[in-house]
Amino acid sequence: MRNSHAIKNVECEDAAAVDAGPGAEAGVHHFPGAKVQAVMDPRIYKIALGCWIGFLAVFWLTFWMSANALFMVVISTVYAVMFFGVPYAMSRQVRDRPKTDKSLFAFLSQPFATIDGVMSGAEALLQVVLVPLCLTAGGIAIGIIIHAARAAVH
Repeated sequence: MRNSHAIKNVECEDAAAVDAGPGAEAGVHHFPGAKVQAVMDPRIYKIALGCWIGFLAVFWLTFWMSANALFMVVISTVYAVMFFGVPYAMSRQVRDRPKTDKSLFAFLSQPFATIDGVMSGAEALLQVVLVPLCLTAGGIAIGIIIHAARAAVH
């Protein structure tokens, strides 16, 4: 049987992690005594959904006058409804959904477990919202440029 290089890397990384003492690397932030949670607060997904809705709203406002472009915006809107609607409908089928007993600010300040390690809830929010927020900002810039170009022509 052939040995995998990836398995050897994981074994070496585990050994290095065990040998390094706490705080051995600069930039490692430990969360003393806090319980690490692994379930994302549902309000984080609502914030991301709001960014995507804003992104689509910018395109609706920008391309309202062009029938050809508006057709593509309609297709994108139908796709977004399916993209967000199907997981929402599936999550409503689960009996034991995560409860939000604490505030959003409490989630943002506590540690959150991911595949890559533990981070704060604010960092998890940033990872979820960064792409849709940047796309919305870019869409706003594109909309302003298109409206300015239309105003300059007419």
